Amino acid sequence: MKIDNVLQSLLDLIYPPRCEVCGVLGPSALCDTCASDMVLVEAPYCQRCGLLQPVGTPQSTCPDCRDHRLHYDAARCVGLHTGSLRRAILNFKFENRRRLQEPLGALLAQRIEEEPELPLRQVDCLVPVPLHSSRRDWRGFDQALYLARGVEKRLGLPVLSDGLIRTRPTTPQVQLSPTQRHENIKGAFAGRPSLQGKKILLLDDVFTTGATVNEAAKAARQSGATRVYVLTISRPAPPWHPAALVGQVGDQ
Repeated sequence: MKIDNVLQSLLDLIYPPRCEVCGVLGPSALCDTCASDMVLVEAPYCQRCGLLQPVGTPQSTCPDCRDHRLHYDAARCVGLHTGSLRRAILNFKFENRRRLQEPLGALLAQRIEEEPELPLRQVDCLVPVPLHSSRRDWRGFDQALYLARGVEKRLGLPVLSDGLIRTRPTTPQVQLSPTQRHENIKGAFAGRPSLQGKKILLLDDVFTTGATVNEAAKAARQSGATRVYVLTISRPAPPWHPAALVGQVGDQ
């Protein structure tokens, strides 16, 4: 038995592993109860931004996408930013629960594999939406890069970790209105020449208004990316959905 495995076994005896969301004892970072509590996004949804639509709505593009210039080809997410999925993201980002990389990465990988319309499995590389260095230093890690590594481990899709850079610090988006979010993030990214000619999948944790991923996609396009898709773990529930009654603050 390797020394690392022996040390891990001793640590597990002293500090038994628990679900990183609810705290129940068990080997998984995400227990079955918390996993089953997640509200996953299923059709119908906007074909462009992935916004969930009421059951019975024809698959089409939502009014917001028709009214705004989008720099990405299409966006999808795993589930709604509520319940155990929301708690998992917040614990991962703000409580340093890095064991959640594995189950969250698995959710993203599964969404890629099961996507019925977009060629997410055929992209050239995964590009995490980067934090500015000052925020990364404050948090201790870059959550989008961690998630991308988790997907890479499962699917073998390569991660281009420096495909995009954050050129300046920005105010946390959660504090801002939709209009302020767009202004705050404008020009905050730059793409590298390594994106030239590539079909890429941008990865991030939460799609709120879409301002961040749209600006990141713009920078990728300017650097020569030929296709830009977006995948996030979650996005807020639309106003008509019962999950919208649950607090969803704290996504940034």
